[in-house]
Amino acid sequence: MLTEAVRRWVDDVTGAALTHATTLPGATSSTVALLRFDNGTELVLRLHTKDDWLAEEPHIASREAHALQALAGSGIVAPALVAVDPEGEFCGRPAVLMSRLRGRADLSDVSPRRLEALALSLRPVHRLPAPPLLPEYRPYVSPDERAVPHWSRVSNAWRAALELCARTPPSGPNVLIHRDYHPGNVLIDEGAVSGIVDWPNACAGPPEIDVAHCRVNLAIVHGIDVATAFAAFAATDPHRQAFFDLIDCFDLLDEEFEAARTGLPSDPAAPLEALHAMGAPKLTVELVRSRLDEYVADAVGRLTGSYFSEL
Repeated sequence: MLTEAVRRWVDDVTGAALTHATTLPGATSSTVALLRFDNGTELVLRLHTKDDWLAEEPHIASREAHALQALAGSGIVAPALVAVDPEGEFCGRPAVLMSRLRGRADLSDVSPRRLEALALSLRPVHRLPAPPLLPEYRPYVSPDERAVPHWSRVSNAWRAALELCARTPPSGPNVLIHRDYHPGNVLIDEGAVSGIVDWPNACAGPPEIDVAHCRVNLAIVHGIDVATAFAAFAATDPHRQAFFDLIDCFDLLDEEFEAARTGLPSDPAAPLEALHAMGAPKLTVELVRSRLDEYVADAVGRLTGSYFSEL
Protein backbone atom coordinates (compact mmCIF):
# COMPACT_ATOMS: atom_id res chain seq x y z
CA MET A 1 0.00 0.00 0.00
CA LEU A 2 2.83 2.42 0.84
CA THR A 3 5.38 3.43 -1.76
CA GLU A 4 9.09 3.07 -1.09
CA ALA A 5 9.34 6.85 -0.81
CA VAL A 6 6.73 6.92 1.95
CA ARG A 7 8.43 4.05 3.77
CA ARG A 8 11.79 5.82 3.64
CA TRP A 9 10.30 9.04 4.99
CA VAL A 10 8.54 7.23 7.82
CA ASP A 11 11.71 5.32 8.73
CA ASP A 12 13.77 8.53 8.65
CA VAL A 13 11.47 10.62 10.86
CA THR A 14 10.84 7.86 13.40
CA GLY A 15 14.27 6.22 13.53
CA ALA A 16 12.49 2.86 13.61
CA ALA A 17 11.86 0.18 11.00
CA LEU A 18 8.34 -0.07 9.62
CA THR A 19 7.19 -3.68 9.71
CA HIS A 20 3.50 -3.56 8.82
CA ALA A 21 0.93 -1.14 7.37
CA THR A 22 -2.85 -1.60 7.38
CA THR A 23 -5.35 0.69 5.66
CA LEU A 24 -8.01 1.87 8.10
CA PRO A 25 -11.67 1.96 6.97
CA GLY A 26 -13.88 5.01 7.06
CA ALA A 27 -11.65 7.66 5.45
CA THR A 28 -13.30 9.45 2.52
CA SER A 29 -10.91 12.22 1.53
CA SER A 30 -7.52 10.66 2.27
CA THR A 31 -5.81 7.33 2.81
CA VAL A 32 -5.27 6.53 6.49
CA ALA A 33 -3.01 3.68 7.59
CA LEU A 34 -2.04 2.11 10.89
CA LEU A 35 1.72 1.60 10.98
CA ARG A 36 3.56 -0.86 13.20
CA PHE A 37 7.31 -0.73 13.88
CA ASP A 38 9.96 -3.14 15.01
CA ASN A 39 10.18 -1.45 18.42
CA GLY A 40 6.46 -2.04 19.12
CA THR A 41 5.38 1.53 18.35
CA GLU A 42 2.11 2.12 16.49
CA LEU A 43 1.47 5.33 14.56
CA VAL A 44 -1.17 6.60 12.13
CA LEU A 45 -0.31 8.02 8.72
CA ARG A 46 -2.62 10.19 6.65
CA LEU A 47 -1.80 10.53 2.95
CA HIS A 48 -3.79 13.10 0.99
CA THR A 49 -4.68 11.26 -2.20
CA LYS A 50 -7.83 13.07 -3.36
CA ASP A 51 -6.73 15.43 -6.12
CA ASP A 52 -9.87 17.57 -6.27
CA TRP A 53 -9.73 18.27 -2.54
CA LEU A 54 -6.01 19.09 -2.74
CA ALA A 55 -6.77 21.54 -5.53
CA GLU A 56 -9.16 23.37 -3.19
CA GLU A 57 -7.12 22.89 -0.01
CA PRO A 58 -3.42 22.69 -1.00
CA HIS A 59 -2.28 23.34 2.59
CA ILE A 60 -4.49 20.69 4.16
CA ALA A 61 -1.63 18.69 5.71
CA SER A 62 -0.14 21.80 7.31
CA ARG A 63 -3.59 22.70 8.58
CA GLU A 64 -3.94 19.43 10.49
CA ALA A 65 -0.40 19.73 11.80
CA HIS A 66 -1.11 23.24 13.15
CA ALA A 67 -4.31 21.99 14.80
CA LEU A 68 -2.57 19.06 16.48
CA GLN A 69 0.20 21.35 17.73
CA ALA A 70 -2.41 23.73 19.17
CA LEU A 71 -4.16 20.87 20.96
CA ALA A 72 -0.96 19.53 22.54
CA GLY A 73 -1.01 20.21 26.28
CA SER A 74 -4.59 21.54 26.18
CA GLY A 75 -6.11 18.57 27.98
CA ILE A 76 -8.05 17.61 24.85
CA VAL A 77 -7.15 14.07 23.86
CA ALA A 78 -6.12 14.19 20.20
CA PRO A 79 -3.30 12.55 18.27
CA ALA A 80 0.17 13.97 18.86
CA LEU A 81 1.96 15.24 15.77
CA VAL A 82 5.05 13.19 14.90
CA ALA A 83 5.95 14.65 11.49
CA VAL A 84 4.42 16.37 8.47
CA ASP A 85 5.38 16.40 4.80
CA PRO A 86 3.25 19.44 3.91
CA GLU A 87 3.85 19.57 0.15
CA GLY A 88 4.58 15.89 -0.47
CA GLU A 89 8.26 16.59 -1.05
CA PHE A 90 9.29 13.22 0.37
CA CYS A 91 6.13 11.12 0.13
CA GLY A 92 4.86 12.27 -3.25
CA ARG A 93 1.67 13.32 -1.48
CA PRO A 94 1.09 15.63 1.51
CA ALA A 95 1.31 13.48 4.61
CA VAL A 96 0.78 13.71 8.36
CA LEU A 97 2.25 11.17 10.78
CA MET A 98 0.71 11.10 14.24
CA SER A 99 0.32 9.00 17.35
CA ARG A 100 -2.36 6.34 17.60
CA LEU A 101 -5.14 6.74 20.15
CA ARG A 102 -6.86 3.86 21.90
CA GLY A 103 -10.43 3.04 21.01
CA ARG A 104 -12.65 2.86 17.95
CA ALA A 105 -15.57 4.71 16.44
CA ASP A 106 -18.98 3.43 17.49
CA LEU A 107 -22.06 4.65 15.63
CA SER A 108 -24.47 2.24 17.31
CA ASP A 109 -24.63 3.64 20.86
CA VAL A 110 -26.96 6.63 21.07
CA SER A 111 -27.85 6.29 24.72
CA PRO A 112 -28.30 9.56 26.66
CA ARG A 113 -24.94 8.92 28.33
CA ARG A 114 -23.16 8.65 24.98
CA LEU A 115 -24.91 11.68 23.50
CA GLU A 116 -24.00 13.73 26.55
CA ALA A 117 -20.37 12.59 26.27
CA LEU A 118 -20.32 13.65 22.59
CA ALA A 119 -21.57 17.11 23.55
CA LEU A 120 -19.30 17.54 26.56
CA SER A 121 -16.23 16.52 24.55
CA LEU A 122 -16.76 19.55 22.31
CA ARG A 123 -16.80 22.15 25.06
CA PRO A 124 -13.05 22.23 25.81
CA VAL A 125 -12.35 22.46 22.08
CA HIS A 126 -14.55 25.53 21.80
CA ARG A 127 -12.89 27.15 24.79
CA LEU A 128 -9.64 27.37 22.82
CA PRO A 129 -8.87 30.33 20.58
CA ALA A 130 -8.09 29.21 17.04
CA PRO A 131 -4.37 29.35 16.19
CA PRO A 132 -3.59 32.26 13.83
CA LEU A 133 -2.19 29.83 11.24
CA LEU A 134 -5.58 28.17 10.78
CA PRO A 135 -8.01 29.64 8.22
CA GLU A 136 -11.37 31.14 9.05
CA TYR A 137 -14.49 29.04 8.57
CA ARG A 138 -16.37 29.35 5.32
CA PRO A 139 -19.19 27.14 4.01
CA TYR A 140 -18.20 24.55 1.43
CA VAL A 141 -21.15 25.53 -0.74
CA SER A 142 -21.43 29.22 -1.64
CA PRO A 143 -24.86 30.93 -1.64
CA ASP A 144 -25.09 30.94 -5.45
CA GLU A 145 -24.39 27.18 -5.57
CA ARG A 146 -27.13 26.15 -3.14
CA ALA A 147 -30.26 24.66 -4.61
CA VAL A 148 -33.32 22.59 -3.77
CA PRO A 149 -32.29 18.93 -4.22
CA HIS A 150 -34.07 17.36 -7.18
CA TRP A 151 -35.05 14.36 -5.05
CA SER A 152 -36.67 16.26 -2.17
CA ARG A 153 -40.28 15.60 -1.20
CA VAL A 154 -40.37 18.77 0.94
CA SER A 155 -39.19 21.27 -1.65
CA ASN A 156 -40.98 24.16 0.12
CA ALA A 157 -38.85 23.56 3.20
CA TRP A 158 -35.64 23.61 1.13
CA ARG A 159 -36.74 26.81 -0.62
CA ALA A 160 -37.36 28.39 2.77
CA ALA A 161 -33.93 27.17 3.87
CA LEU A 162 -32.35 28.89 0.86
CA GLU A 163 -33.95 32.18 1.86
CA LEU A 164 -32.92 31.81 5.50
CA CYS A 165 -29.32 30.91 4.68
CA ALA A 166 -29.02 34.00 2.47
CA ARG A 167 -29.45 36.20 5.54
CA THR A 168 -26.56 37.59 7.58
CA PRO A 169 -25.32 34.93 10.02
CA PRO A 170 -26.24 35.56 13.65
CA SER A 171 -23.35 37.20 15.48
CA GLY A 172 -21.23 35.18 17.87
CA PRO A 173 -17.68 34.19 18.75
CA ASN A 174 -15.17 32.45 16.52
CA VAL A 175 -13.27 29.68 18.29
CA LEU A 176 -11.29 26.60 17.38
CA ILE A 177 -13.67 24.20 15.64
CA HIS A 178 -13.08 20.66 14.42
CA ARG A 179 -15.27 21.22 11.33
CA ASP A 180 -15.95 17.49 10.83
CA TYR A 181 -17.19 16.51 14.28
CA HIS A 182 -19.39 13.42 14.31
CA PRO A 183 -19.43 10.02 16.08
CA GLY A 184 -17.13 8.52 13.45
CA ASN A 185 -14.34 10.86 14.57
CA VAL A 186 -14.82 10.33 18.31
CA LEU A 187 -13.11 7.21 19.64
CA ILE A 188 -14.60 5.11 22.42
CA ASP A 189 -12.57 2.88 24.72
CA GLU A 190 -14.10 0.86 27.55
CA GLY A 191 -17.33 2.80 27.24
CA ALA A 192 -15.82 6.29 27.47
CA VAL A 193 -14.57 8.85 24.97
CA SER A 194 -10.85 8.23 24.47
CA GLY A 195 -10.08 10.96 21.94
CA ILE A 196 -11.07 13.05 18.94
CA VAL A 197 -9.38 12.32 15.62
CA ASP A 198 -9.36 13.64 12.03
CA TRP A 199 -8.40 17.33 12.32
CA PRO A 200 -7.51 18.42 8.73
CA ASN A 201 -10.60 20.64 8.51
CA ALA A 202 -9.95 22.53 11.76
CA CYS A 203 -10.42 26.27 11.54
CA ALA A 204 -11.62 29.39 13.37
CA GLY A 205 -15.38 29.46 13.29
CA PRO A 206 -18.73 29.35 15.08
CA PRO A 207 -19.02 26.49 17.59
CA GLU A 208 -22.53 25.79 16.33
CA ILE A 209 -21.04 24.34 13.13
CA ASP A 210 -19.52 21.44 15.08
CA VAL A 211 -22.83 20.82 16.81
CA ALA A 212 -24.68 21.08 13.49
CA HIS A 213 -22.40 18.59 11.76
CA CYS A 214 -22.74 16.09 14.58
CA ARG A 215 -26.53 16.64 14.65
CA VAL A 216 -27.04 16.01 10.94
CA ASN A 217 -24.86 12.89 11.04
CA LEU A 218 -26.87 11.55 13.97
CA ALA A 219 -30.09 12.37 12.12
CA ILE A 220 -28.90 10.54 9.01
CA VAL A 221 -27.86 7.40 10.88
CA HIS A 222 -30.50 7.28 13.64
CA GLY A 223 -33.25 9.80 12.92
CA ILE A 224 -34.12 13.30 14.04
CA ASP A 225 -35.09 12.38 17.61
CA VAL A 226 -31.51 11.35 18.37
CA ALA A 227 -30.17 14.55 16.78
CA THR A 228 -32.55 16.59 18.93
CA ALA A 229 -31.46 14.77 22.10
CA PHE A 230 -27.81 15.51 21.31
CA ALA A 231 -28.59 19.20 20.72
CA ALA A 232 -30.17 19.45 24.17
CA PHE A 233 -26.88 18.36 25.74
CA ALA A 234 -24.90 20.77 23.54
CA ALA A 235 -26.96 23.70 24.87
CA THR A 236 -26.11 26.22 22.15
CA ASP A 237 -28.17 29.30 21.27
CA PRO A 238 -31.29 27.92 19.54
CA HIS A 239 -31.50 30.61 16.85
CA ARG A 240 -27.84 30.43 15.87
CA GLN A 241 -27.97 26.65 16.00
CA ALA A 242 -30.91 26.37 13.62
CA PHE A 243 -29.23 28.74 11.16
CA PHE A 244 -25.98 26.77 11.08
CA ASP A 245 -27.89 23.48 10.99
CA LEU A 246 -29.23 24.60 7.60
CA ILE A 247 -25.87 25.88 6.36
CA ASP A 248 -24.22 22.57 7.20
CA CYS A 249 -27.03 20.59 5.58
CA PHE A 250 -26.38 22.34 2.25
CA ASP A 251 -22.65 21.67 2.73
CA LEU A 252 -23.39 17.94 2.94
CA LEU A 253 -24.63 18.13 -0.65
CA ASP A 254 -21.40 19.74 -1.91
CA GLU A 255 -20.53 16.92 -4.31
CA GLU A 256 -24.09 16.68 -5.60
CA PHE A 257 -24.15 20.40 -6.40
CA GLU A 258 -20.70 20.14 -8.00
CA ALA A 259 -21.88 17.31 -10.26
CA ALA A 260 -24.95 19.29 -11.31
CA ARG A 261 -22.84 22.33 -12.07
CA THR A 262 -20.16 20.53 -14.09
CA GLY A 263 -22.25 17.78 -15.66
CA LEU A 264 -19.85 15.16 -14.33
CA PRO A 265 -21.33 11.86 -13.13
CA SER A 266 -21.66 11.25 -9.39
CA ASP A 267 -22.52 8.28 -7.24
CA PRO A 268 -25.02 9.25 -4.50
CA ALA A 269 -24.20 6.04 -2.62
CA ALA A 270 -20.43 6.74 -2.41
CA PRO A 271 -20.61 8.90 0.76
CA LEU A 272 -22.38 6.04 2.55
CA GLU A 273 -19.42 3.68 2.26
CA ALA A 274 -17.67 5.18 5.28
CA LEU A 275 -20.84 4.96 7.39
CA HIS A 276 -21.34 1.35 6.34
CA ALA A 277 -17.75 0.59 7.37
CA MET A 278 -18.29 2.15 10.80
CA GLY A 279 -21.41 0.21 11.69
CA ALA A 280 -24.41 1.59 9.82
CA PRO A 281 -24.89 -1.05 7.11
CA LYS A 282 -28.65 -0.52 6.65
CA LEU A 283 -28.38 3.06 5.40
CA THR A 284 -29.58 3.58 1.85
CA VAL A 285 -29.63 6.65 -0.37
CA GLU A 286 -33.42 6.79 -0.10
CA LEU A 287 -33.37 6.65 3.70
CA VAL A 288 -30.70 9.34 3.95
CA ARG A 289 -32.67 11.64 1.65
CA SER A 290 -35.86 11.11 3.61
CA ARG A 291 -34.09 11.94 6.87
CA LEU A 292 -32.46 15.03 5.35
CA ASP A 293 -35.88 16.23 4.25
CA GLU A 294 -37.20 15.82 7.78
CA TYR A 295 -34.10 17.47 9.25
CA VAL A 296 -34.35 20.55 7.03
CA ALA A 297 -38.08 20.92 7.67
CA ASP A 298 -37.41 20.78 11.41
CA ALA A 299 -34.61 23.40 11.27
CA VAL A 300 -36.73 25.73 9.16
CA GLY A 301 -39.52 25.30 11.68
CA ARG A 302 -37.21 26.22 14.55
CA LEU A 303 -36.27 29.45 12.76
CA THR A 304 -39.69 30.45 11.47
CA GLY A 305 -42.22 28.65 13.61
CA SER A 306 -43.65 26.89 10.54
CA TYR A 307 -43.05 23.21 9.86
CA PHE A 308 -42.96 22.47 6.13
CA SER A 309 -44.13 18.99 5.21
CA GLU A 310 -45.26 17.58 1.91
CA LEU A 311 -44.85 13.93 2.88
